[in-house]
Amino acid sequence: MIIKAVEKAIDILDCFSAEKPLLSVQEVSELTGLTPSTASRILATLRKKNCVEKDGLSGRYHLGARVYRWGQMAVSQLNLNQAALPVMEELRDACGEEVALYVLQGDARFCVAKVESKFSVAKTSVTGVALPLHCGAAGKVLLAYLPESLRKRLLEKPLEKYTPFTITDPELLERNLAEIRHEGCAYSVSEREVGAYSIVAPVRDALGQVVASLAISGPQFRLSEEKVEVYKKLVKDAARAISRNLGYQKD
Repeated sequence: MIIKAVEKAIDILDCFSAEKPLLSVQEVSELTGLTPSTASRILATLRKKNCVEKDGLSGRYHLGARVYRWGQMAVSQLNLNQAALPVMEELRDACGEEVALYVLQGDARFCVAKVESKFSVAKTSVTGVALPLHCGAAGKVLLAYLPESLRKRLLEKPLEKYTPFTITDPELLERNLAEIRHEGCAYSVSEREVGAYSIVAPVRDALGQVVASLAISGPQFRLSEEKVEVYKKLVKDAARAISRNLGYQKD
């Protein structure tokens, strides 16, 4: 037995994508064939349940925190490590540095997989340990692609200063996150650990949601300006490959 109201709600959620993250009631109506009044009522219900949220400036809707959490759980069930590890090994072989994969859980990030550096002096990530989101490129990539309302809630608390280079001003951090979204990757030096760098790109699931961050990390003394640009391309290409393994189709 099919419940029509549930079917319509799922049809509405299916309208949102990486290409169309923000939709008006009229756009949802046109995409689903529902009347604007029906689309509006269902969106209001989905909003009440945190499945969609309404952008304060444009009045358009985007996927909400609950759907994002569902995406995180779905990715873990699809075995993110299995999709990522072969690509991570290739990336480590290309750059020589440690490669690690991070996911968001609650208000922290966790390393869920890593491939160790080829060098004897290396930055070492520890799996299963809660790390901050606001400092270090791996955390900031996860923050940057969250729905705005969820991101602001996570940044409401005072931001701890781990080093002299940690950004603790929310406005400065928001500008930095906007730059990350624009460039499609993040680069940080000494933000959480003095003398360490990370170059990081987002990993997307089949719906286009960012569900993990892929990081190249190492000691700063081994990094040059030329390597920064090379590693940015390498990590972005690798993140795209993992995303394709998870079902993401846009190149």
